[in-house]
Amino acid sequence: MARTRSPIPSDLVLESTLASRLNQLRQFRNLSKKELAQAVRMTEERIDDIESGLETWLSAAERQIIAKALYIDPNLLKEVEYRPADSSHPSYASMSVEINTSLTDSILSGMRDLACPQCGNTLRCSVQKRVDINGEVIDFAKAFCQICPFTLK
Repeated sequence: MARTRSPIPSDLVLESTLASRLNQLRQFRNLSKKELAQAVRMTEERIDDIESGLETWLSAAERQIIAKALYIDPNLLKEVEYRPADSSHPSYASMSVEINTSLTDSILSGMRDLACPQCGNTLRCSVQKRVDINGEVIDFAKAFCQICPFTLK
């Protein structure tokens, strides 16, 4: 079948995830994964990763290029993207305020060989001096793990 440029019908119920919506729109335009990949200058594996749900959001440039190839508004893709915030990352799900407070107090008291609460590796710790709006110096604890995505901000 030939590639179609007709507008998306208003009665078409669009899928609720990026993976299924991209698949639905690609099929509506009668494109194979290979043809879409060539049109957007991505690999077929990358398109497959998006359609299989491994990737849940697109960069602005990727979204615009894909939307242009599918003859759609980029917002049709953006509205179903899921870009997790740092706090909603699975590794932070079990983090509690008590653990963060405990780590902060330990770092500010001078301890440096602290274990990561996620993986147990040694954290890279530092104390930053900051100046508040009144010109007073405030100590601020920072730590991050070199193995997992844990960061104490």
